[in-house]
Amino acid sequence: MIEAELPSLDEFVDLETLHASVHNTFPTQQSIRWYLRGNRDALVEHGALIVVAGRLRFHPGRFKLAAVAIGQKAAS
Repeated sequence: MIEAELPSLDEFVDLETLHASVHNTFPTQQSIRWYLRGNRDALVEHGALIVVAGRLRFHPGRFKLAAVAIGQKAAS
C-alpha cells in the first residue's frame, strides 16, 4: 500500500471501539479475535489492521470493506 493512501493514525481504533461498529456481524470481541486469526494478512493488505506500540489498531471503515472482500472471495 502506498503511504499517501494510508489514513491518519487518529482514524484507527482499539478492539472495543471496532466492536461497537461491527457488532451486528461480530456479536462478541472474541468473534473478532477469531476472525483476525484466519484473516490477518488480508486485513493488513486492505489497510484495516496495523500494530502500533505492540497493540492492534483497526480502521473501522476499511475493516468492513475488507470483511466484504474476504467474504466475497470465500463465497466464490
